[in-house]
Amino acid sequence: MLFVFAIHFLLFAWLAVKRKQPSSALAAGTFFLLFFAIEIRLWQPESYLLGIHSYWFLRIPAWGLALAGISLGWRQRRRKDHEKSLTKE
Repeated sequence: MLFVFAIHFLLFAWLAVKRKQPSSALAAGTFFLLFFAIEIRLWQPESYLLGIHSYWFLRIPAWGLALAGISLGWRQRRRKDHEKSLTKE
């Protein structure tokens, strides 16, 4: 999983720079946080913060970034499709 998250982070970071899309940047941030959550889980599995496993403090924001990226990508796609439909008329 660690390798998969690292590859996805690099791919989405490259797409974010190349295409200048915020949704790709949010996806890169998601995979970055998930990468470090897995790192903590592998190398310090018994680390706690306020009685909660430390990796949860990275996973929950990663879910938020993923949700934000999906909704932003969906809005961008709808806007693009709407502009295409206007130019066809």
